[in-house]
Amino acid sequence: MALASWTKNSKLTRGWNVAERRSMTDAVSGIAGIVSADGAPPDAGLLEKFADALAFRGPDARRVWSGLGVGLCFTFLRTGPAPQCGEQPCTIDGRTWLLADARLDGREDLRRRLEAASHRIAERTTDEELILRSWAEWGEACLDLLRGDFAFVLWDSRARSFWCVRDPMGVKPFFYAHIGNYLYCSNTLDALRFSPVISDALDKRAVGDFLLEGWFCDPERTVFRDMRRLPAGHVLCFADGAVRVRRYAKLPIEEPLELTRSEEYLEAFRQVITAAVRDRLPRESAVVSMSGGLDSTSVAAVAKSVAEKGGAGPSLRALAVDYRQLFEDEEGDFASRAAAHIGIPIEILSGGAYLPYSRWDSEELRQAEPCHEPYLALQIDLYRQIASHTRVALSGDGGDSVLTGQAWPHLVCLARRRRFSALIRAFGGYIASHGRIPPLRGGFRARIRRWLGRQGGNEAYPVWLTAEFESQQHLRERWHELQKPLLDEHPLHPGAYRGLTGSFWPSVLEGEDAGWTGVPVELRAPFLDWRVLRFLLRVPPVPWCMEKELLRRSSLGLLPEEILDRPKTPLVGDPLLLHVQRRDWHPLPLPEPHPAIKQFVNWSKLCEILAAPAKERLWSDLRPISLNYWLQRAHTFSRFHQERSG
Repeated sequence: MALASWTKNSKLTRGWNVAERRSMTDAVSGIAGIVSADGAPPDAGLLEKFADALAFRGPDARRVWSGLGVGLCFTFLRTGPAPQCGEQPCTIDGRTWLLADARLDGREDLRRRLEAASHRIAERTTDEELILRSWAEWGEACLDLLRGDFAFVLWDSRARSFWCVRDPMGVKPFFYAHIGNYLYCSNTLDALRFSPVISDALDKRAVGDFLLEGWFCDPERTVFRDMRRLPAGHVLCFADGAVRVRRYAKLPIEEPLELTRSEEYLEAFRQVITAAVRDRLPRESAVVSMSGGLDSTSVAAVAKSVAEKGGAGPSLRALAVDYRQLFEDEEGDFASRAAAHIGIPIEILSGGAYLPYSRWDSEELRQAEPCHEPYLALQIDLYRQIASHTRVALSGDGGDSVLTGQAWPHLVCLARRRRFSALIRAFGGYIASHGRIPPLRGGFRARIRRWLGRQGGNEAYPVWLTAEFESQQHLRERWHELQKPLLDEHPLHPGAYRGLTGSFWPSVLEGEDAGWTGVPVELRAPFLDWRVLRFLLRVPPVPWCMEKELLRRSSLGLLPEEILDRPKTPLVGDPLLLHVQRRDWHPLPLPEPHPAIKQFVNWSKLCEILAAPAKERLWSDLRPISLNYWLQRAHTFSRFHQERSG
């Protein structure tokens, strides 16, 4: 049966040819829905408001649909590379309806599985049809086969069950609120705030985490008490008035990869990273968000290679940031050399021209949740510059997570398995080729610190919290809990595994989503591809993950030698401290405190501390200022959006 779709007036159009009706590109789209447990019709006016709130995500199409007890809305933005259904919700059987912001990886593998199960799948079928046919064939179990960047909902009209799914790495955000007999959901947090029954009351536990850590540590909480976040790799089912949430995907812990020759490791890595880049490249154009380091430049080089092999592939360009106005920053120079070697144009944005909290009082920088990024204006301008060229950007996000490994766990793993000959070969070979022992960070020194009773690297507890808030939320106990080292689950890459399976990366990726930036650009990270991560987590850290040995050797010939030989290089200077030292900017005088912040922060105490800001504490002591700015702008939300959509 051909893929069908509801139009705005809810008339089902059957017999559409998929190849004729689809958009020939992938999409970053806005989705939202309302479903009632008792079959009551959703509020049509509220659905229209949801669609208005999603308009910035997708100017290319808009659909609002209502059925028995369910209402869905969709806005569409064309990107690429796969064909995409621009008219949603859609169905293949008239029973199960899909609303998706989705880009699938490994489409050919999934298509072959479906064909083996007697489905007839066109080569250029849409990601939506692949999801629908997978669900029709395997039900909820199909989630074990779906990989990529996606957030989608499925409405089973016969079983009256409503399913919400977020991709395994949390690239796409998803939020919901269960109020009475209704479930409200969207991939855009601000959309849910239009519902009059969903409270704007703050979640004080989440606020406490933000003030302690600078981000939201609980993967299910948002800053709003009534609104919840669906964690990465989780599925939600709403049926009979009850919400059930479970985790369906987590990076597996697999046996270490043992290959005979070095070239086998290099070739295997080239295959998975090339597949990851190919699946993320649009058809027409893309920007690579590039530094002068190895991760993003290697992504650019692979993307260029893939584009050239595809014939008339997408046009590529790079965009970098340097801080030459503040200090001797070579990032722009190295990025320019890499771009010239690869053969793509590059633009350099001057980060040194931005002061902390510049334009934070403007509506253009209003965030869905508090964000501790004093240079937010720089980030937003970076996205706007990308948007002036394309709707898709590639990044090197995630490269540091696994490619910079730890030798100590590898040594312990081999010793426990009594693989002493392998231990000698790995460590002896590294010493012979590099003239030094491999870095043991994360293991030996940490064990010594624990033995001495010192953890090291912990921030001081903030002294500007109000006593009442501290006592009410048990913040000191919470702070100690957050400072505790997590258990090492992975035998070879414990640090990487903790980071990749926790809430850190979903939090980072949400901050890059259009729901936060306000810019309809999709950032795609090949290093966070499921296939790439599974491979890298199996690779022996010595020698391959010592200072990115695997990436350096696999990029020979693709990048200039000065990039391949360059060590991991943090910024030479801290822009925040330099602005204070140069007297370009100072945190005082503080902005007028919003009434709500006084329950969390002793504003007078904060003023005393920031009068002579401590170098090691400045960044964390600015968290109350970030929260205060957000509170000041948050209360204008309804008025601003009503005016914009009116």
